[in-house]
Amino acid sequence: MVRPAPGRWRRLGGLLAGAALAATAVAAQSFAFSRDDHSGPLTWTGGLGETVTASRISVRAEGVHAARTIEAGTSPGASSGVSSGTSSGTAQRATTKGIFLVVDLAATSTRVPQRIAPPVLLTESGRRYAATDKVNGDLTITGPFIQWGWWTRRVAVFEVPPAELAGARIVVHPQEGNGALIEPSAPEVEIDLGLDEAAAARLVSTAKDVHTLAGKP
Repeated sequence: MVRPAPGRWRRLGGLLAGAALAATAVAAQSFAFSRDDHSGPLTWTGGLGETVTASRISVRAEGVHAARTIEAGTSPGASSGVSSGTSSGTAQRATTKGIFLVVDLAATSTRVPQRIAPPVLLTESGRRYAATDKVNGDLTITGPFIQWGWWTRRVAVFEVPPAELAGARIVVHPQEGNGALIEPSAPEVEIDLGLDEAAAARLVSTAKDVHTLAGKP
């Protein structure tokens, strides 16, 4: 008996199956991690006032301030808050050609105690600003160990041209080491500070002449 030739629908089914396999292969290539993906950080994002939890830390940006001068008050026995000062029990001041952006941060560890690395400010123009070295690290979020079970509150301070404030985001991540497990991709928290053009202009126009950072005993 002569077998009939394959029908049109059967041939169409074979073509569709082949196309599906090809599409799956393309998708697998599209979602595959490159070497850069494996070595880059894993980023958790959020906005001002939101708690953003990464694999090792939770961070919240609770406020944003601008100032033309930073004054660091100290307590007896505490180190001077500004790098230009050397005596304890006094207040020292630092100035900048741009403006000081002060971000109030709260952080807690999700595992073992952590220290925070110096935060970075990202701008819409693609520039990255490191936290200023004019403020003693003991007064900033990089000073204390971040413990599990309660929130530690400190600031991050940046020197930024006023024109760069709109669209700025702060990036916070734990220091490597700290006795923590080594992860293939380090965790980081990126927080949008809510500074559109209007909010950034208001922040600059209402910048304090002097913003005081309290010393920590």
